Amino acid sequence: MPVWALTEILELGHLSVLYRGMNQQDAEEIALAFGVPTKRIMTSWLASLNYVRNVAAHHARLFNRKLQYAPARPKAGQISVLDHLREEPAAKGGFGTDKALAVIAYLLPSIDPGTDWSQQLAALLREFPASQALRVESMGAPLDWASLDLWRS
Repeated sequence: MPVWALTEILELGHLSVLYRGMNQQDAEEIALAFGVPTKRIMTSWLASLNYVRNVAAHHARLFNRKLQYAPARPKAGQISVLDHLREEPAAKGGFGTDKALAVIAYLLPSIDPGTDWSQQLAALLREFPASQALRVESMGAPLDWASLDLWRS
């Protein structure tokens, strides 16, 4: 079976494991096609997104969940729209859903240049009815999340 046909039937978790096992040069070529600087970061992102996908697919709470697999944060300046992930006071311990949403918002335009997913999500979150116990920031998002370039059109 050709590999392109096989990848059509594999689950995201399997694709993540296959990517992790690829040789460095080929894996980094794929990562660069998505605007990701290293294989290590892309491997982490795939594992994290697989976890988020599984949580969502099983209708579990995702909103303010602490992720088991937090996506790796690029070094400052590597991906400027994601620099806020490093600037947070609790960046090292930050395992919030906002990290995965930021990764999705960053990756989607390389797959579908016309997507407005990040703007739709930002609009939905701006309308979210805040309370003392439940706010957008409870996902791990910074207080000024709506002003970040990633969430603006």
